[in-house]
Amino acid sequence: FRIAADIRDLNYKKYFVQGEEKISHQDDYTSHNTQQLSINEIKETLLKLDCIQEAFDA
Repeated sequence: FRIAADIRDLNYKKYFVQGEEKISHQDDYTSHNTQQLSINEIKETLLKLDCIQEAFDA
């Protein structure tokens, strides 16, 4: 078994100099710029998960 060499171009300069400007100016995803769920909304969301439903059924 042999692991192939990583031959990717590690010249990151092109992403900062030649990249798409509109992407560069996107706001970071934080808890301040997204919808925050209430306790009840979190409960409802969790109760929809199969693993949670299975835990209650066990």
